[in-house]
Amino acid sequence: MNRNNFKPHFLTTGVGSVPQTNSEEALDLIWRKVPLAPHWPQLPNSGAESSFIGQYLNVLIESGIIGDIKNPKFLVEETDWVERMTEFYSLYLEGIEGSDKALSRFGFSLQGGEGFEAFCLNLKNHGTREAIFLKGQLSGPLTLGMQITDRNRRSSYYDETLRDILVKTLTLHAEWQTKRLSKFELPVIMMVDDPGLYGVGASSYITLNREELITELNSIFEGIIRQKGIPGVHVCAGMDWTLLFDSKAQIVNFDAYAYLQSMMVLAEHLNQFLLRGGILSWGIVPTNQEAWEETAHSLIHRLENNIAALVERGVDENLLRQQSMLTPSCGTGTLEKDLSEHIYQLLSEVGSAMRGTV
Repeated sequence: MNRNNFKPHFLTTGVGSVPQTNSEEALDLIWRKVPLAPHWPQLPNSGAESSFIGQYLNVLIESGIIGDIKNPKFLVEETDWVERMTEFYSLYLEGIEGSDKALSRFGFSLQGGEGFEAFCLNLKNHGTREAIFLKGQLSGPLTLGMQITDRNRRSSYYDETLRDILVKTLTLHAEWQTKRLSKFELPVIMMVDDPGLYGVGASSYITLNREELITELNSIFEGIIRQKGIPGVHVCAGMDWTLLFDSKAQIVNFDAYAYLQSMMVLAEHLNQFLLRGGILSWGIVPTNQEAWEETAHSLIHRLENNIAALVERGVDENLLRQQSMLTPSCGTGTLEKDLSEHIYQLLSEVGSAMRGTV
């Protein structure tokens, strides 16, 4: 399937995290509920190496650039910091130039990649079944950069050098992950989860530079595109979505349950995004206790009303229906298993019903 001719027609997939600690149990849920676009399970309850913050930093920890994964911090005070940086940039250049050995250094640690490796093994042993896409994910540079500090407890995102190291790390991780999943000969969706982007434009984040953010995200998207993957972004809050519409992201995944208004006011920009082939991924199933109060029927009604409201504001309905995906509003890794199961069940039912309307 041509990456630039992607028409998902309300295809369903997960955001990434699930509450299980056992990979096989998590994969059973995923294959049952989102079999057309299964994703590997992120298992945050398995420990720090599988957390949203630590999971994608393996190369930096192995290189001694970042300290303990349980308390990630750039070790700029070390006397051999320059040597460590030189080694990192040499490794990065080798990876960019096509060295598989160098690229693999940007992959997961053994524990951090447990869910990913279990997914790949499952695909190897059982095939892709009815899947038409495979989906992966990684954390975004702004969120990580705000969480990981330097020696003065200052967010590393505000240090140009440390930010550059993070972006390059994520770029090659995204490329490595996309390349691994592409071996199963299905199109690969690779989502960058960067909830920190909600702060762009807010007074508390006034120093953030929009163009720099787009450039950093594009660097990661280019790594995905080099491996013929489909790049996207997930943000589970309201934001200025034009930042993503103006980037090389092909999919924008938003919390449509709680933050529809933030998309509604940008209907004209959304329509332009759809015209250039962009995909709107609706996080239509809430990932909190409100999910117990919803049914597939109530969520379909909500989604149809949201579509009608966007069409009323000038969005092309045919494009919107052809170029929409469905997900939970966020990951389910912090929830109880029964609630996560319920959310995936609702998603499955809504997706089946909506695909019947196209």
